[in-house]
Amino acid sequence: MPQITSKELMYLDDVLSLQEHMVKCLNDSATRLKDQQLKALCQNLASRCQNSFNSIVKNLG
Repeated sequence: MPQITSKELMYLDDVLSLQEHMVKCLNDSATRLKDQQLKALCQNLASRCQNSFNSIVKNLG
């Protein structure tokens, strides 16, 4: 695997932080929503963001 620069590491750190924040916000929204379609949408998006986060971490490790 090629060497990752410090600039790339900072970018990845930002991406992971944003993904983590997005998962928290979407899960929070899902628990507060009464509309079942919107609740399901937020849950689905949270799951996709979590999968993306996990994939990035897995590929870095």
